[in-house]
Amino acid sequence: MLTRLGLTFKEIVDPRASRGKRHGLGALLSLLVVGMATGRRVLRQVEALGEDLVREGTEPKGLSGAVSDTTLDRLLSQLGPEGWDKVLQQSVRTALEQGVLRQDKLAAGVVSIDGKAGESTRGQAPCEPCHTLRDEQGQEYWYPFALRAALTSSRACPVLDQMMLEGKQGEATAFAKLLGRVVEKYGEHFKYVTGDAGLTSAANARAVREAGKHYLFALKENFSRLHDVAWIALATAPVQVRVREKARGEWVERELRVTPVPETEEFPEARQWIWVRSTREREGRLPEVETRLFLTSIPSGELSGEQMLTVVRGHWGIENGPNWTADVVLEEDTASASLRGQAPVVLSWLRLLAYNLLALVRTHLPPKDGRPVSYARTQEVLYQGLLGLAVLPETLAALA
Repeated sequence: MLTRLGLTFKEIVDPRASRGKRHGLGALLSLLVVGMATGRRVLRQVEALGEDLVREGTEPKGLSGAVSDTTLDRLLSQLGPEGWDKVLQQSVRTALEQGVLRQDKLAAGVVSIDGKAGESTRGQAPCEPCHTLRDEQGQEYWYPFALRAALTSSRACPVLDQMMLEGKQGEATAFAKLLGRVVEKYGEHFKYVTGDAGLTSAANARAVREAGKHYLFALKENFSRLHDVAWIALATAPVQVRVREKARGEWVERELRVTPVPETEEFPEARQWIWVRSTREREGRLPEVETRLFLTSIPSGELSGEQMLTVVRGHWGIENGPNWTADVVLEEDTASASLRGQAPVVLSWLRLLAYNLLALVRTHLPPKDGRPVSYARTQEVLYQGLLGLAVLPETLAALA
């Protein structure tokens, strides 16, 4: 399956000595990816998965028998951070070209960019870049931080690329560089770019427009003048779209208002202010109301109200999709499986490959009660499919 997705790992330099190699590098890395995707958090569990695959005769090509956790840990400690963006790019582009990755939420394509921190770990950072800090007792901690781009116009919401940074304070200035990489690799697959308030700036707006894309940025009190002007303009604007749906045991109603930005506004090519108010109702609780404001270069009339709401909600998709799944399902917010050498950075890339695989399989499984199946069920189906004990959906036949 991974080979059909373009995951050959040819771009990764094998750090091992040529003498005494028992397993192919691609086979070991494939085992790590499917191990993470099926919920094997520690290397001992990945070792057990390898034993299962060998027993059933479905091990990755190049895997010569069982692999110990110490072998995997040694490999992770020796690998460098170079080449992983190319591996990720090849896998996403292959899925797009084969039609198993679909832009099923908005055909024009939306890329959302957001920062993601990993779990803080006591001690000195084992590699760079990582963010370091000290608590009140002087104890040093570190955590990895990445600026990530995801294709939020797809229900799978795959991660397209990431940049490792020293901390959240660097994400606004790194935005343009990451955007340039994403445009170069995937430019024909998207038209719109979204970012949270921490990425909102005139410089980043210009970068998006110079790339031939349209931006949609969140507005918060950190842009006090723009925020206040937008709030006043939108307070009396008519509601264009109102949708109501039930999710996770509560009713959610969303209202969309849009109004033109005055020509006197100096923010680069800003065309419309956007207001989205969400009201959440759960039995036995008072309603929770949240209003968010946005600024966009998308011209009036280019998108319908429903499509504009899809773009806005798509940005939340990177938080509810890759970021939530990485933390809760793939346990990125727990201690790293290996802390030696550049392993935390390498594992970050491997985890993205695992997330993309898991999310892709999930979108092709039959829904349950009108909603996507759980990630736990997806992991079980993927595990059984890897062992040859279950048949994956026909829509994934290209990857079989």
